[in-house]
Amino acid sequence: MPRQNDYLHLLLEVTQTITASLDPQEVFTLIVTKIPEVIQVDAATIRLLDPSRRHLILEAASGLSEAYLNRGPIDAEKSVMAALQGQPIAIADADQDTRIQYPEAAHQEGIKSILVAPIPIRGQISGILRLLTRTRREFQPLEIAFVAALAEQCGIAIENARIYAEQQRQLDYFKAVCQISKHIGETRHLDTVLDLVVNTLPEVMRLKACTIRLIESKTGRLELKAAHGLSQAYLQRGPLDDELATYFILKGEPVVIPDATTDIHTLYHKEAASEGVGSILAVPITVKGETIGVLRLLTDEVRHFTPGDIRFAMAVAEQSGVAIQNAIDYQQLSDALAACRQSDQSGSA
Repeated sequence: MPRQNDYLHLLLEVTQTITASLDPQEVFTLIVTKIPEVIQVDAATIRLLDPSRRHLILEAASGLSEAYLNRGPIDAEKSVMAALQGQPIAIADADQDTRIQYPEAAHQEGIKSILVAPIPIRGQISGILRLLTRTRREFQPLEIAFVAALAEQCGIAIENARIYAEQQRQLDYFKAVCQISKHIGETRHLDTVLDLVVNTLPEVMRLKACTIRLIESKTGRLELKAAHGLSQAYLQRGPLDDELATYFILKGEPVVIPDATTDIHTLYHKEAASEGVGSILAVPITVKGETIGVLRLLTDEVRHFTPGDIRFAMAVAEQSGVAIQNAIDYQQLSDALAACRQSDQSGSA
């Protein structure tokens, strides 16, 4: 009973510590530094599933060398696969246990025992907490249950931090929409409008790149008009008119491409891999319900675009569409007036 009371107090202490922060990365760091102190182990790592839910991404670690952390992916490790099914796994002898994928790396690091606990987020296993020791240890059922409870609290803390970060992002998006609307409303020059959008969005949305293509009235095909963050080789890879993504975008629908190197909605997979493009969000640029172009947002890693991301991109595209059409109309009017003046001067002569 005394030990159970100690665990209860420790659980409360850790929970209070990791829920005190609303910065996701700070939460990760707190978890991997605080829990080893509580459980008296030598190291800890947190890995979370990427948006595709196929690969584990290392989010934070303590007590381990870079060589060990970079030993290779552990997605197929038996202990990890069991933990991702919701079952905590205790390994007393990492040198001999067949559930360890890299026993030689563990031996060189001096790792003797490992405890793997699933991290649930919103009722779904979304990652793992691993605790490692450099002395052989038989984890007791009470310890395993305690670590599993801590991992659940980790999931709650991570989700709280993510919710807060999403709220802050939405506030930033709202401010950005207001600023973009103000700036593009103050100019009648098409190039200025396009450059403002492709340079602003990567900063606000933490993107690798952004492009705008408009439909040419004579050919009906998409022509690149502005770009930021991409090489000329990638920009000149070929037309996008025949991509499946373009088909849906021209119907007024946003298209999310989780992996630009494999997705059936895109054509240039090798070029995307060479350029380092991860995911793409493509939205239509419309004026009065008619699509006049495409706004594409590109990341340098696989990314899950949230509904808030999509709404923001659609709002910017809509504002851009109005500004682009106004700039085009203004230019056409200016050209017509210039032609009239030239005609009047010729007639007077």
